[in-house]
Amino acid sequence: MDMQLDLFQSQPAASNVWTVEIYGNTVSYTLKKSPRARHVWLKVGIGTGLEVVAPARMPLKELDAILAKKASWIEKHLPNPGLTHKLVKRPVLKDGVKVYYLGEEHPVRVRVNHRGSPVVRLLSGEIVAEMPDSRTEPLKDAIEAWYKKMARQVIMDKVEKLSNGKRFGRISIRDQKTRWGSCSSKGNLSFNWRLIMAPPKVIEYLVVHELTHREHPNHSKRFWAKVEKRCPGYQEREAWLKENGRGLVLI
Repeated sequence: MDMQLDLFQSQPAASNVWTVEIYGNTVSYTLKKSPRARHVWLKVGIGTGLEVVAPARMPLKELDAILAKKASWIEKHLPNPGLTHKLVKRPVLKDGVKVYYLGEEHPVRVRVNHRGSPVVRLLSGEIVAEMPDSRTEPLKDAIEAWYKKMARQVIMDKVEKLSNGKRFGRISIRDQKTRWGSCSSKGNLSFNWRLIMAPPKVIEYLVVHELTHREHPNHSKRFWAKVEKRCPGYQEREAWLKENGRGLVLI
């Protein structure tokens, strides 16, 4: 069974939510049956939980058996499958809805000014969006653009402070679906803009993690020892991200 990620970019088949028992826990997953699929494909994405693509005519009993064989993989990527990773319907982004910024909830306040381009700011603990109108999609786009702007500022500042003089390449803030950060062989660092919703200590851990890859381009014992030295108790921050990371999505 393949576990590649690119297949999930475009699937014509309809989605359904199903459950399967994994080590005594009920795991919710989105099932997409596709006439193009020859094998079962798995993905765990940010904000989406477990997604499964299966051949169109595969019986559910056969699919359950395959998922059971991959129980350890599913458990690894869903550390608390019976609690935090069930699919939930999210409220619409609008005035009064609370969203996360640097680990804390802030209410969104929409002010319609009927002029100019959208302007988003953090004022007195509220994320204030001045909008030409009250439509949902432009509001989401405006807040997402503000998140990306703030993510660049916050992450670049932390990279500068935590690099300890080590050289690095370009810093990119991206819309990654399955990873929080990466470091290329040339030293270019990429970070997921959704990290701006996480607590500052979690962001610091991700920055240290990727900077350490400049010295150790793997996850060897030496790599983790260096991460521990530069970020004592990093395991707690990594556990927080595994537990809460898929909830860091804009409504």
